[in-house]
This record gives sequence, C-alpha cells and structure tokens, in this order.
Amino acid sequence: MKLAGKKILLVIPHTQFRDEEFFEPAKILKDEGAQVVVASTSVRTCYGMKGGTVQADVSIGDAKADDYVALVLCGGSSVPEFFWNDKKLLELVTAMANTGKIVAAICLSTVVLAKAKLLADREATVYFLPEALEELKAAGAKYVKETLLIHNNIILAEGPPDAQRFGQAIRTALS
Repeated sequence: MKLAGKKILLVIPHTQFRDEEFFEPAKILKDEGAQVVVASTSVRTCYGMKGGTVQADVSIGDAKADDYVALVLCGGSSVPEFFWNDKKLLELVTAMANTGKIVAAICLSTVVLAKAKLLADREATVYFLPEALEELKAAGAKYVKETLLIHNNIILAEGPPDAQRFGQAIRTALS
C-alpha cells in the first residue's frame, strides 16, 4: 500500500466525463491505499460518456490545495465548456503546482494546465482537437504527439487509450 494515507483529488466535469480517464486512474490509486476524493462543478452525481456515474464529494470551489498530495484532471467532451475557463480550477491547479505537488491532466484537460501557465516553453500533449491545439500554442506550449509526458511534478496524457498508463505514472510519482 504505497499510497496509504495520501489524499488525491480527481476532478471531473459533472456531465460527459470520459469514463476510463476517471475510473482507471482511480482504481490504480485506490488499490495502493490512496484516498480518492472526487471534485466537480458542484457536489452532485456526475455522468460519464459511456454510462458510468460517480458522486462528487466536493465542489471545485471548495477544494483546498493543502488537503491533497496530487490533483488529477480527467477529460471528456464537456471539458472545454466546464473547465477551460473555470477560475477556481485554475487557482487550484496553480496552488498545487506552486507547492511542488503532482498535477496531472489527461485529454482535453491538459489545456487547463496550459491556461495556468504551467506548460509555457514545454512539450505538451492533448486530445487532438484544433481548438485544444490552439490553446496550447497560445499558452506557449509546444504540442507533441506523445501519449504520456512527465515534467517533474506535471503529468500529461493524450486520451482514453492512455488512461491506465496515466494512472500508473501518477502512482509512481507519488510512491
């Protein structure tokens, strides 16, 4: 149980989150003893693109960086609408990164890290969507077609097929 006693915040949109990008990393982290806390736009039932449901424990606005060792942003088709311009989420991402904690994002959520100025002058990956590539470029990131990238405390993954490796990378970084 390498992660016993460690509290990790997984953030998902309340609708249209990508099931495997939440459930696979969550299982990997829980299997190592981590306490997984789910955040969304509000405390409610969240619905995945493939029919999965999960209850959010806390709203993004109420989540405190000091309470967690890592922040994991999951993807989904609603991420541009609900996460890209969420000021509270940007503040949380920035606070976590500034204290050297693990900040991980997969799929369209990597754009949030770019908007938080964490990817300037760095290689970055994102689920292939023209608007997402534009956002990375605008934030000074260099898009590369890699499925998994690790920059010290920042972990990025491209999309659903990478969800398991993404979860494993987070586990390794926290071990």
